[in-house]
Amino acid sequence: MKYLWGIFLLCYVDAQSIDLKNHPYATLGVDKYLTASTSLGDLDNDGDLDIIVSNGRHWSQFNQIFLNDGKGFFRRSRLLGDEASTSYMALPADIDGDGDLDIIVANDRSKNQIFKNNGKGKFSFTAYFGREESVTRGICVVDLNQDGFVDVVEANRTSQNFIYYNNSNGSFAKETSFGKKDEATIFIAASDINSDGHLDLLLANRNKQPNRIYLGPDFIKSTIFGSGTDETRQVAIGDMNGDGAPDIVAANIGEKNKIYFNQGNGEFRESVSFGSLRDKTMSIALGDLDGDGDFDIVAGNNSSKNHFYINSDGNFKLNRFSEEDKVTYGITLGDLNNDGRLDIIESNSGDVNKIFFNKIKK
Repeated sequence: MKYLWGIFLLCYVDAQSIDLKNHPYATLGVDKYLTASTSLGDLDNDGDLDIIVSNGRHWSQFNQIFLNDGKGFFRRSRLLGDEASTSYMALPADIDGDGDLDIIVANDRSKNQIFKNNGKGKFSFTAYFGREESVTRGICVVDLNQDGFVDVVEANRTSQNFIYYNNSNGSFAKETSFGKKDEATIFIAASDINSDGHLDLLLANRNKQPNRIYLGPDFIKSTIFGSGTDETRQVAIGDMNGDGAPDIVAANIGEKNKIYFNQGNGEFRESVSFGSLRDKTMSIALGDLDGDGDFDIVAGNNSSKNHFYINSDGNFKLNRFSEEDKVTYGITLGDLNNDGRLDIIESNSGDVNKIFFNKIKK
């Protein structure tokens, strides 16, 4: 269904229609790390989703793996590697084509790391890649050149952004630069925005720079979206109005959050704002929380309660799900307890990371 977007409606959800619960044991340990993000994957090949926690925002800390007990609780954990790092992101991906998930870690002012999986969820450090001096804030892991192996795109806050192409064996070639040398990129996503069959790269930029889309396959030509003063921290891609084209949802700290509607050819002539300036949204995630077939929005905020927005025929209904104000750097969605519903993980800097189970009745 294609929606009309003349009005962006915000109202509070009827408490009977959605219920997100934080169980007393639904935390990732009890320590208050400087967590920047979490990611999900079946790391030990037992059929459920495990969690990778990236710690060390600005100060070195150990990254962690939490293993799912099959019911959505994570009582078993282990450290990833034997050295602390200033990590902002760690993503699972089968980089060597052996059928299990390895882990790629993005580090700030330290080389990125590769950890190989032995097939049973135990990881061994195998290589560094990237530049020591790069102020890396994130990575995008995707098969850019469509050779069947995932590549890595590196988002650097105050220096050149790079692509590392996979050598088809789990190692990566020397960096390929793209974009401007002074681009202040804090997040990168990939999607075929202009429907030409090639993946494009979408950059969330800071330092009063507009966000930018670099068009594949060579990533030379670019277009912009956003004002520059929006200070976008993250973007998510999804068809928000049911027209078949990928739209952009931007998490902003300088302005209200915004949805940019794709005209189907990579042009974004219409947009709508949501949320409050007080939110200072750090992270955004899209998923079908209520099981009705469209994308809902979950926003992680800075020193404010976190929100979710339920999509109801093009109107978005607002609710809060966190009990207290936090600095939530990341939001991750996944069915953690295998009940067919998307649950929410809060990645909190300076507080315990929490899980909220989705108890919506379909």
